[in-house]
Amino acid sequence: MAKQTISIIGAGIGGLTVGRCLKQRGIPAILYDRSSSAPSYNYGITLYASTYIFLLKALGVTEHVFKSRVAVDAANGGTGKISDVSTGAGSNRGDCFRANRGKLEEWLREGLDVRWEHALQQVDQSSDKATLLYFENGQTIESDVIVGVDGVHSSLRKLLLPKSELDILPFVVFNGKRRIERPVYEEKIAPHLKDSNVINFKDGNSRLHFNISDYDKGKVSVSWTYSRPSRGDGDALHKPGRELSKATVIPKELFEELDQFRHVGLPPPFSDLFRPETVRNDRILHWLMRTTHIPKEDLQNFAQKGIVLMGDAAHAHPIVGGNGANIAIEDAVYLAEHITAMQNTNDHDFSDWISQRYPEWTESIQTASKNIERLHSTQAQRL
Repeated sequence: MAKQTISIIGAGIGGLTVGRCLKQRGIPAILYDRSSSAPSYNYGITLYASTYIFLLKALGVTEHVFKSRVAVDAANGGTGKISDVSTGAGSNRGDCFRANRGKLEEWLREGLDVRWEHALQQVDQSSDKATLLYFENGQTIESDVIVGVDGVHSSLRKLLLPKSELDILPFVVFNGKRRIERPVYEEKIAPHLKDSNVINFKDGNSRLHFNISDYDKGKVSVSWTYSRPSRGDGDALHKPGRELSKATVIPKELFEELDQFRHVGLPPPFSDLFRPETVRNDRILHWLMRTTHIPKEDLQNFAQKGIVLMGDAAHAHPIVGGNGANIAIEDAVYLAEHITAMQNTNDHDFSDWISQRYPEWTESIQTASKNIERLHSTQAQRL
C-alpha cells in the first residue's frame, strides 16, 4: 500500500518542526512557503524546557548541541540564560532560555525539502481520494495529508474558513531593533544585564522589554518592546484596524511617550539608549496583539478529510504574553507522532488528534490573555 503524501503549508517554526520530526522517522514531506527565500529573522524568542526537551527527544539531539546552535548568545559560548528577576513570562512552564528565531529555523530546516515562492491560491476537496492545492506560481499538487501551519494570517485558514476573524486585544505594542558596537555594549550595557539576556522595566502600566538577539564579532543585535494598555478611542498609538502594510508607519507620539518613560522608568545606561533622536534610527514595527480560536467542529470537519490546521493558523497567541512558538512546536511533535502511526493505512482522519489538542489550545489562549494583562498590571513593577 502506498504511503500518504504529506504537504506542509508554511515553513516557519511549526512547519519546519513537523517536517524535521517526520524526516527523523523516515517519512518524506514537502513544505510550501509564500516567501521568496528563507526569512532572516534576527530576534530572540523564549523556549521552555517542557517544550524543547520534548522536541530534542523526538530528534535524538542533546540539549548542549541544541543550545550551542540556537541560543542568542551562542557566539559567546552562552546558553541564552534568562535570570529569574527579569523573565516576566507569567508562566508555570518551568525553566527557559532565549533562542534566536533565525538560527532555530535554520537548524530545523536542515535536510528538508522547502519550496519557496509557493503562495497558496485555491484548495479543491472535490476528489474522494486527495486534495488539490493550487499556487499562485501556476503549480498544482495533489496531497493526502495537508498541514496548515502558515501563521496568524494563514492563507489556508482563509480559504477554508473565509468568515473566520482575528481578535485584536486592547494593547499598544511597538518593537524596535538596532545594532550596537561591541565595545560600547560590553562597557555600558553588559554589566547591567549581568548574566541575563533579558531585562524589563515598568512605569505604572507601561512596560519596556529589552533583550539580546545575537552577537557577532563587531556588533550586538538588540531588540526592545514598548507596551501598555490602550487608552481608548483617542489613543494615537492604538490602531486596531490598521492595514498590514502600515506596520512601519510610526506615530510621533511613540517617541514622546518613550522620552517620558525614559525619564521616570529607566536608569542609566538604558535611559540614554532611548533618547528620541536615537530611537528614530531603530527599525520599528507596530505590533497588533492578535488572537484567534477556531471552533473545534470546524477544525474537525477539515481534519476528517486530511487537512489539519495548527499553530497560530488555528490558535493565535498575542506576541506579548503568549507562548505561540512553544505551543506550535508541541503541536508539531504530537502531529508527527500521529502521522507516523497512520502510515501504510488509508486513514486520513485527524479529527481525534484535534480533539486531543483542542483543550490545550483553549487553555493556552486564555492563559496568554491573562498574562498580557498581568504584565501591565500596576501591582507588579518589574515584570
